Amino acid sequence: MRKWILTMAACCLMSVPAAAQEPTSDKTAPLAAPTGNARPTLTGVRGKAPIIGQVYIGERAPDFVLDGSQGVQEQLSKHRGQWALLVFSDRYRDLSGLDTLDTDARGLGARVIGVCHEKQHTLMSLCARNHTDMLLLADVTGEVSAVYGLYDWRTGKTDPGFFVIDPEGIVRLAIIGHLFPADQMLDLLRFATGLSH
Repeated sequence: MRKWILTMAACCLMSVPAAAQEPTSDKTAPLAAPTGNARPTLTGVRGKAPIIGQVYIGERAPDFVLDGSQGVQEQLSKHRGQWALLVFSDRYRDLSGLDTLDTDARGLGARVIGVCHEKQHTLMSLCARNHTDMLLLADVTGEVSAVYGLYDWRTGKTDPGFFVIDPEGIVRLAIIGHLFPADQMLDLLRFATGLSH
């Protein structure tokens, strides 16, 4: 099983740069493109063309601030100095099974940060009820997911995907359109980072 996962990870790593640089499909194409050559930002998007983001392997992960499940705002760059697994999904239920992944990742010196299309108070309630310790961030508008190329403006939903970010804030692995079970994502994290227990 482990050999299969590492083989799959190697295939993903080889295909990710091309996937990260090209639109994934017509299904997820936003309604309109921003004008100009500037990279997407998180400001000034309401009432304007939707953000279309692309995150490239080897570039710094776009920084952002979102309301967190622990009742305070969280900034991605605050977590520099350690590896981070940034996981996107539309709803909390899709990330709730990754709580064990966060525990195992912390044992490796990494942090799992979930981003979903929920309100902060919803995340706080669900995390308290389910005793979830993983940090979850509320991307209510979808703007952060859009910067990372994971928001479908037509359906108003965040597509699944995850990014491994090194201690300097550089993206080292990206998988778009799919999440794996917690044990397989832990193996991918180990593969991308070289961390072990």
